[in-house]
Amino acid sequence: MSMDPIDDALTYPMEDDDWTVTVLIGGVLSLLSFLVVPGILVYGYLVQAVRERAEGATQPPAFEDWGELFVDGVKAWIIGIVYMLVPLVVFGVTVGGSLFAMATGTRAGAGAGLAGLFGGLAISFVLSLVFGYVATAAVIHFACTGEFGAGFDFETLRKLVMSPEYATPWLVSIALFIAANVVVNLLNVIPFIGSLIAVVLSPFATFYVLVVATDLWAGGYNAALDEREESESVGTATV
Repeated sequence: MSMDPIDDALTYPMEDDDWTVTVLIGGVLSLLSFLVVPGILVYGYLVQAVRERAEGATQPPAFEDWGELFVDGVKAWIIGIVYMLVPLVVFGVTVGGSLFAMATGTRAGAGAGLAGLFGGLAISFVLSLVFGYVATAAVIHFACTGEFGAGFDFETLRKLVMSPEYATPWLVSIALFIAANVVVNLLNVIPFIGSLIAVVLSPFATFYVLVVATDLWAGGYNAALDEREESESVGTATV
């Protein structure tokens, strides 16, 4: 992926004249996501933004049809949870078992529990990355088709997640999320007020990067499917 698409993606949220209002609303919803409903609305916005961008929209959508955002958000949340069940179960079993072993109070139990704890955390982290990657693809496929079942269209998802046309934008988006988090956390070097600003600013910066990611993901999705269709067309023509 060249730098031009990345540069374009970084400024994509600002293509809308009212982009500051959109980021403000999205940031507030992200800040209040612990109340569940605001977080679901952010999921719904992600679905709408990916869908419209994949269809050729030149600017991000505004927060308008709240009912549709909520319904799409619930569907996207369910799809994500289903895919993340495996790492969640592994985390619960390994970490829970390790803590139980450490609670026995014996030296052997503490040693085995500590080893199991670190091992469980490492395995859970890897599984979270793998299943998170697939879960994102599933939500994007649902967003672009508008069909809930598309989130479990394993044949298409297999081809999508194996395509470098999709994998590269996903990796870039992850790098951008990490970079935004690092930049915001640099404010913590300022005593007290810096930490307060970082806490308040973080959800707004994260939402901005989320909109950037919708541009990257939609482009990667279209490119991956175009690549697949072209390969299938060539194969059919040569038969």
